[in-house]
Amino acid sequence: MGLRTWLRGKLGATSGYGADELFALHKYEVDGRFDYGAYRDAQIEKAQNDTGDVWADPKTLDLIVDHARTHIPRPSFVLCHGSKSGMESDYLAERLGCEGLGTDIAPPENAQRVVEWDFHEPKQEWIGRASLIYTNALDHSYDPKKALDAWVEQLEPGGLIYIEHTLLHGPQGAGESDPFGADMIIMPYLVLDWARGEYCVRDIIKASHKKPHWKPTDGVRQETDLDVWVFVITKI
Repeated sequence: MGLRTWLRGKLGATSGYGADELFALHKYEVDGRFDYGAYRDAQIEKAQNDTGDVWADPKTLDLIVDHARTHIPRPSFVLCHGSKSGMESDYLAERLGCEGLGTDIAPPENAQRVVEWDFHEPKQEWIGRASLIYTNALDHSYDPKKALDAWVEQLEPGGLIYIEHTLLHGPQGAGESDPFGADMIIMPYLVLDWARGEYCVRDIIKASHKKPHWKPTDGVRQETDLDVWVFVITKI
């Protein structure tokens, strides 16, 4: 029995979507082949349209700091993928007292300590080095398994990956600029399927606070409070 079939029977009624809508992945294809240029162009356009927008917030990052202080005794290097201006890497590094670096496929010109990099791709100098990896941008992945496999290789022994997730990271938010979306209820099962015994979700942090998000409604920007979860992934 496939994962989707099993979830249709077991989890569909508890989700906010139909069982066939628990996750979505936009395909960038030309004549049946993956078009990386189309993906990159969509990400660059998204980055240019979101100039000045910072998704990470101190309350959520503080939850990660508290967890990391308990489970990572001596952090030495924080790596944040899809970090735009680098706010989260600077914040986490300062709070944990270690080095920090951000990556982004199209970082803004004023970004500091952020390197231009596609987070799907391995980078030799990061392998086995990161004490903590944070992202709120897995929804920008054209292949989340490929991305997560690369990040797990970047962990030092005992290192952890923190993936922030909200309703807007769900399947209803997936499209050309944010290709991947999954209901939070299916995320641990997806990680289990991708990992093949190499890594797993060890903790799920549910924030007590709501994440403010502004969205246009009938031409007016209205604030929407979002539930926040953080999936903590460890190498096995």
